Amino acid sequence: MEQRQPDEPSQQPNVLSAGTAAETQSGPIQAAEPQPSAQQSADNQPVNNRQNAPQRHNRNADTQTNTNEGANQPARTGPNQRENRQPNERNNNQREGRQPNERQANNGQRPTEGRQRENTQPDRERTNSGNRPQPRDQVVNETATRDSGNVGAQAAETTGRSENRLVIGISLGDYNGIGPEVILKALQYNRLQKICTPVIYGSMRILNRYRNLLNMKDWNLNGAQSIGQISHKLTNVITCWPDQNQEIQPGRVTPEAGQAAFACLQRAVEDLKAGKLDALVTAPINKYNIQSEEFKFPGHTEYLAQEFGVQDNLMFMVSETLRVGVVTGHIPLGRVRQNITRDRIAQKLSMMMQSLQQDFGIDKPKIAVLGLNPHAGEEGLLGNEEQDIIQPLLTDLRNKGQLVFGPYPSDGFFGTRNYRNFDAVLAMYHDQGLIPFKSIAFEEGVNFTAGMSAVRTSPDHGTAYDIAGKDLADETSMLQAIYTAIDVARNRKEFMEIEAGALK
Repeated sequence: MEQRQPDEPSQQPNVLSAGTAAETQSGPIQAAEPQPSAQQSADNQPVNNRQNAPQRHNRNADTQTNTNEGANQPARTGPNQRENRQPNERNNNQREGRQPNERQANNGQRPTEGRQRENTQPDRERTNSGNRPQPRDQVVNETATRDSGNVGAQAAETTGRSENRLVIGISLGDYNGIGPEVILKALQYNRLQKICTPVIYGSMRILNRYRNLLNMKDWNLNGAQSIGQISHKLTNVITCWPDQNQEIQPGRVTPEAGQAAFACLQRAVEDLKAGKLDALVTAPINKYNIQSEEFKFPGHTEYLAQEFGVQDNLMFMVSETLRVGVVTGHIPLGRVRQNITRDRIAQKLSMMMQSLQQDFGIDKPKIAVLGLNPHAGEEGLLGNEEQDIIQPLLTDLRNKGQLVFGPYPSDGFFGTRNYRNFDAVLAMYHDQGLIPFKSIAFEEGVNFTAGMSAVRTSPDHGTAYDIAGKDLADETSMLQAIYTAIDVARNRKEFMEIEAGALK
């Protein structure tokens, strides 16, 4: 484990105890003593079968309806064993600074020693899977990492960033859910600072409360009033609302937490639109307590679509083993059929194809399309949408050289693991795609919004009030969301450079 020396008080005159009104000031803040608390395989290349499926705990939805994107999903606890990747997937798991989970299941409890990660980290690599070559990540000098012996000097220094260093914004979400916990756990080792500059849009006071609660006082956060004052050597926090009188209430739904979640999201989106962030990672919100005159949306995706002026986008769930998009997202099941049209399916396929090329570096994507009805309509016996709408569209697209296949019956397609033979899958409606995705890739799944000019990702779970503040939340999906945001932002920049330099 990387050795960190505690900061000397003389070197850090602006270090304050958690809970004081000055916690929102700029400069690195150190928490007080903790207080006790409660693929692309068009050749059908063989892939190892899923073995030793992880035991998941606290998977049931809690009694409060909460969501990151309208889905009522708790976070994960327990071991994080992953299904073997198919050969054509980029090796996202070998990333600089990635901390593998070493937790063991303990009746749903996370042992204290589980917080001590091994320090042996593989280099963050990308493999060329027969697609557009991917450059190795540019790792910033060790001088760009935190020098715990000179924290005060670093806080005063607003350093410029290199061209290859990305600034990643992270919105706090509902602070009574697990958002602050998974953010802190994902960033606590300060290894991500070698490849990006994290900026949390939240509250120094709230984060210090959670640092005390989770016994994470041995590292520092840099408070900044604006994006122009951040340090590229530390994890930064921009306080987004007057938080002097607010306290955390883990597991409770409060209007104050909803208002704060929107304030954080709004501030982050302003910087994202201004080009001051390279990507945004959103922590889970509650779709009820965030509602206001300014926010009347089912989730982050719809709000961001309005802010960036896009008429449509694609909810794209991605992991190392599976990518799933949906034709219809957050709409009632009774309205799904009327939204399954040839034009809508074609539009979603176009966005998926473009995203696979520019965001994931796949030159010739191979996409599977699911049917709407049971058994894909059974030749018209159980419905005609496949014969009348989906199949003719796919035939036309294949005649134009696109690798789109289907429609496949959803149950057999996932049951036989046929998804391993494709780069992505397009489902007709929300649960048809997200239920198998979260069954297969719940630990490392990421929600990516395709079809927007800005890069936005989020964990694939919700606020999980039932385990909030109990040190049980698994940060893997948050880590993966950050890494995916970095990968997509770099891939997109490279794609644009290649397109700009191509012979016309």
